[in-house]
Amino acid sequence: MKPEIVKVNHLNAAYESDQVLHDISFSARQGDITVILGASGCGKTTLLKHLIRLYLPLSGTIELFEQEITSMDEPEFDALLRRVGVLFQGGALLNSISVAENIAIPLEQHTDLPAEVKDRLVRAKLRLVELDNAQHKLPAELSGGMRKRAALARSIILDPSLLFCDEPSAGLDPIMTTALDRLLLKLRDELGMSMVIVTHAVPSIERIADKCIFMDEGVIYFDGTLAEAKGCGVEKIERFFKEG
Repeated sequence: MKPEIVKVNHLNAAYESDQVLHDISFSARQGDITVILGASGCGKTTLLKHLIRLYLPLSGTIELFEQEITSMDEPEFDALLRRVGVLFQGGALLNSISVAENIAIPLEQHTDLPAEVKDRLVRAKLRLVELDNAQHKLPAELSGGMRKRAALARSIILDPSLLFCDEPSAGLDPIMTTALDRLLLKLRDELGMSMVIVTHAVPSIERIADKCIFMDEGVIYFDGTLAEAKGCGVEKIERFFKEG
């Protein structure tokens, strides 16, 4: 059996006095695409933000690479984060600098590599996401799908073992969404990258999910394969797939 690369045990979380995550437990295995799914507002993105320690929980534990992160000091967690990539929902590209400069930001922050090596790595990642000719463009000059791929290139520039994605297909048309899904599958199959992806887009889930975590109102209702999710007999899950 593949090792667990993410493990969450009895996680509870709140915004001020309002509890938003209730006794969350699940794991994601190495080399899999684990999809956290559910309707908007169900707690998916809040859970993701806890997995990368943007928020700390009320109680419970979170392990990445078999290391418990909620009690780590900042230098320790920063070192672990170099093994993790994050694709934010809006892409979070800086509009005032070129695509290549955006992609190089993690290299500038975390490495002392010579400039020519950084440039070679950036060009390699641009090739991987099929943006070979975009390195000198500004983000505003790109289509929505191209900006998303540029943001993906930045998230994997340090060759992470684990990639977190928040609604990667948000704002994309069906053709661009399909292309992005194909790219994520390529990263899994060719680079062995593990992924945890938050989405409510049913067509994407059906294309990419190895494992599904279904959430509603801050609670996990299902944890299993896509086929098991579709046949689980839980009305709200069946309705989610039917209406998606």
